[in-house]
Amino acid sequence: DIFQFMVPFFKNNNTLTKLKLDDCEMGADVCRSLSLALGGCKNISLKRFALINCEIGDEPLVGIILALSMHPQLEELGLQGSGMGRNGCVALATLLRWRATELHTLNLSYNGIDDEGVEALTLALANSRHLHTLALSSNSSISIRGWWALSTFLSAPSSNLQELFLACNDIGDEGVVAFASALTKNRALKKLSLYKNPSITAGGWAALSKLLCDATSVNKTFLSNHKLQDLVRPYRLPSDLVSSLNLNSSEAGRNQIAMIKILKHHNDFDLQPLFEWDFKVLPFVISWLDAASMCTIDFEKNIRRRKLSSIYQFVRDM
Repeated sequence: DIFQFMVPFFKNNNTLTKLKLDDCEMGADVCRSLSLALGGCKNISLKRFALINCEIGDEPLVGIILALSMHPQLEELGLQGSGMGRNGCVALATLLRWRATELHTLNLSYNGIDDEGVEALTLALANSRHLHTLALSSNSSISIRGWWALSTFLSAPSSNLQELFLACNDIGDEGVVAFASALTKNRALKKLSLYKNPSITAGGWAALSKLLCDATSVNKTFLSNHKLQDLVRPYRLPSDLVSSLNLNSSEAGRNQIAMIKILKHHNDFDLQPLFEWDFKVLPFVISWLDAASMCTIDFEKNIRRRKLSSIYQFVRDM
């Protein structure tokens, strides 16, 4: 048992910042020794810890996760292919609830996590202020119930998650609709990996297209999601979805992206709701169109025609 012999090393080492175990055969006794070594470590500078393809099982993993709670400076945790299940998720939720944690990257891909495991995690994720990358790829036991639970975290104002990897999970349209609904007010997520989820059909992609650019009204277009930039190489995407993703990925600011989407999808503005302000609002409309003419992204703006149309509406209907 190598970790039993290395207990003094862990206990007295003052410079250890990274520990990675890859493709190791670890029985219950070895896992217990590793837990004791991590828990008894006086040095709390450990920032990166990874157990990759070790398949140690759910129960032995619980002790290791609980021992990692002694390391508040931990920033990256990789447990992909570790045999993690429901109990491991509950233990990890305990670690995530600890407000002192600095964890910003969590990789739980290639495990046996199910709906109850996801539910336990999502309840704790709300307290994880620093987490910006979460990977749950290849956890095929998660059903729509689990994806709905995860979507509630994405809709929370406290969510700072920037990257979410969900490849190879057989997510269907219902799951995509849940994420699209949750991301309506999300201002943080930039990358959502849906790679190798072949059950997603045109209906699922349409929900994401509407999320990024709801063209049913100028106001809804303005309030669309202008942050999501990448779906990470999914199957052939509709051209309008690709266009919105590319626009969100541009260097333009949020307000300019919203402006461009409005100009591209609304040839004429319905100014009827503004008439109660009389002519006071017309200069603001003209000023907004002048600003739109300065957009650096190339497309047909027709600013002059839009100005004349706006003025005509006011003169005609006031």
